Amino acid sequence: MKIVYVYADEQGEWNSSEWRCAVPARAINQTGHHRADLLNLIDFGANTPLAQTVCADADVIVVQRKLYGPVLSAMQHWKARDKVLIADFDNAYQFIPDTHPEYALWALGIDKRGGLPVKLDPPPLKEFQWGLRLAHAVTVPSKRLADDWQAYANVRYLPDFIEVRNYELAWATPHDSVIIGWGGGASYRKSFFASGLGTALQNVCRARPQAKIMICGDAQIFDQLAVSNDQKIYQPWVPYLDWPQVLGNFDIGLAPFVGEYDQRRSWRKVLEYMLMKIPWVASESPACFDLRGYGWRVHNTPGAWERVLLDMVDNLPAYKQEAAGEAYLFALGQNIEENVELIINTYAGIYDQAFV
Repeated sequence: MKIVYVYADEQGEWNSSEWRCAVPARAINQTGHHRADLLNLIDFGANTPLAQTVCADADVIVVQRKLYGPVLSAMQHWKARDKVLIADFDNAYQFIPDTHPEYALWALGIDKRGGLPVKLDPPPLKEFQWGLRLAHAVTVPSKRLADDWQAYANVRYLPDFIEVRNYELAWATPHDSVIIGWGGGASYRKSFFASGLGTALQNVCRARPQAKIMICGDAQIFDQLAVSNDQKIYQPWVPYLDWPQVLGNFDIGLAPFVGEYDQRRSWRKVLEYMLMKIPWVASESPACFDLRGYGWRVHNTPGAWERVLLDMVDNLPAYKQEAAGEAYLFALGQNIEENVELIINTYAGIYDQAFV
């Protein structure tokens, strides 16, 4: 089978396309029996010579996330040529929060790129729905997302799998403090503080001088966190291959989730903690429901976060020992190389149904 992944992320935001396109593509090519190529969404939408060459030989074309504008025309073009189209996305655009970088685009239908804001008609969310109907099937890494869109398409739950070998060589920089860490972009900004986590971290740092907070990615969260400068660390965005090395410094991992948008997130953040044997605490949320037996979940109140984090700081060796047990083994079982056949079989089943 020949698969083309049409990836949506640009270099400065590269994350989702790594998990949903690049990681499975590498694993598929390693099988020796199937082939996967990566194609930029801009090339695909413009039907460039590169896109024509790559897609002409494809059995399945997986189009990521941005199903609007010229992308829909390109999908129609290749569907008319008997290519099987699969839409893949991992964002609940219908619930996008106003702090999200793409709120204006998806909630208001305003494109702010390239100068003056432009009101799009039809709005991207409407075209996104058309794109789902145009595809032969849809794959998402969230069961809640799958439920949301079943009325529009044949939606399959296909979780994020992890590239274990990229994490195996990471090591922690020796430190005497207890580093409580989190990494993410602006789309998490509202959740970080609305969950009560920000207040809890302030209280934990006051009560435990050995605690330090490491914020990776979003500088505004770091700046807004009212913790003394000697108890917080900022780590700018790093490329995907360098991220495990940063993650290795965490003693405790955080995963706040608030609202309808966050309920539909992937489990990837928590899965990374588990693979790195990092004890974690997360909001009670469907986003990590399937991992509930491998970590600690709290209600979104400052007191709930604080109680668990204080206990983790005070009893860190015991928590680390537990994180190195069943949680770690479960994460190992989500290795992309062990699950690549599930991805291929999902695509093959969609392909077979398309021509029934």
